[in-house]
Amino acid sequence: MVIMGGRRPEAETCPAALHAALVKMGSRASAQTLFEYVRRYGHWTDSHIWQTIFAHSVNIPSSYHLHGLVTPDQRFLFLRDDGNYELYDPSWHGKYIEGKRVL
Repeated sequence: MVIMGGRRPEAETCPAALHAALVKMGSRASAQTLFEYVRRYGHWTDSHIWQTIFAHSVNIPSSYHLHGLVTPDQRFLFLRDDGNYELYDPSWHGKYIEGKRVL
């Protein structure tokens, strides 16, 4: 469905748009690719999109201190060693508490 101005209807929130974009991309994408996709279809500022990516990552310890309003249950991004993001799966990636893996 396309709305006035040729834009597609956007997700309610930036996190929802990021999640939907990552699912559409096969659950793995570079930060830049993810950013560009959400930017193209959303109304958020560039800074807001980047901060949302950072804030919703489970394995970046500093994001827990800078974005304290995002609860652990709301975090769904996992930053891989190769720099790509994928959807976080605790059974595959392990459990994280405040950005640190717990055995």
